[in-house]
Order: sequence, then structure tokens, then C-alpha cells
Amino acid sequence: MSFLLKKLVLLILLQVTLSQGSLLPILQKTHVRLTNLLGEGSSLTIHCKSKDDDLGVHVLPFKGSFEWSFKPNFFVKNTLFFCNIQWQGKSMYFNSYDEERDLDGCGKYCYWDVTLKGPCLLKHKGGYDFCSDWPNKKSVGIKQGDDKNMP
Repeated sequence: MSFLLKKLVLLILLQVTLSQGSLLPILQKTHVRLTNLLGEGSSLTIHCKSKDDDLGVHVLPFKGSFEWSFKPNFFVKNTLFFCNIQWQGKSMYFNSYDEERDLDGCGKYCYWDVTLKGPCLLKHKGGYDFCSDWPNKKSVGIKQGDDKNMP
């Protein structure tokens, strides 16, 4: 390829990248947030992790939030964070970030409200994309993989 043609291709790629609002999309961080909306006086215990990172245990008061950010795996879309949430003797795991599901869905901002129904992923224009229901029975210590959404 000639030098001039290489420059032209580079300029076109730069223009496309800039027109999409990001110079280097692989350097952008994704933000995930969980907010306790279970009701006044209700606290929510969460423990989120990926195969590489354990984000620790956090107790959120009503309207309290926990947020983290990371760079998804741009080349192999396999970034996965899952959380165990506990409230009033109920416990469940859910995928708080699944790159295959969320890269085009919630994009850079994946915000969850944990409600009486269960964890619900917020739409950017209001409302919820979907919710995962709390288990019907009270249970503690559900093991990873018991939920059909778990890896």
C-alpha cells in the first residue's frame, strides 16, 4: 500500500472514530452501579466479583449505592461481573455486567435498582430493561450456578 493511501485510510478511521464521540473506545471505562430501593429502613448486603476481581461485601442503606468501573475486554467480549445480594433472608446471584448482553445494551453506564421485585437494569430513557425476580422462598447461601443466568 502506498504511503498516501495509508494516510488516507488512517484519516478515514480517525474521522469515523471521532464522529462516534470517542477517540479510543477501548480506553473507555464502563460504570456499574447498584442502588438499594427496597424501602425505608431496609438494608441490602451485596458482594460483587468477577473471575479476577473481588469487590468485597458492602451493606447499602435505603437509597445507598455502590459503584465500580473497569475496562471491558475489547477484543474478546467475555467480561462478567456477578453479585450476590441478600435482603430479609433472601439471597440471589445475578449478572450485574455481562459484556455480551450489556456492551450494546447499557453501554458505558449499567445502573441497577434493587427493588422489592428484584434487581432491575435501568433504561437510559427511563423505566427498566428487565428485572430478575427474588427467589420465592427464603434462602441463604445460594451457590454460584444455581441461577440459570450464572456462568
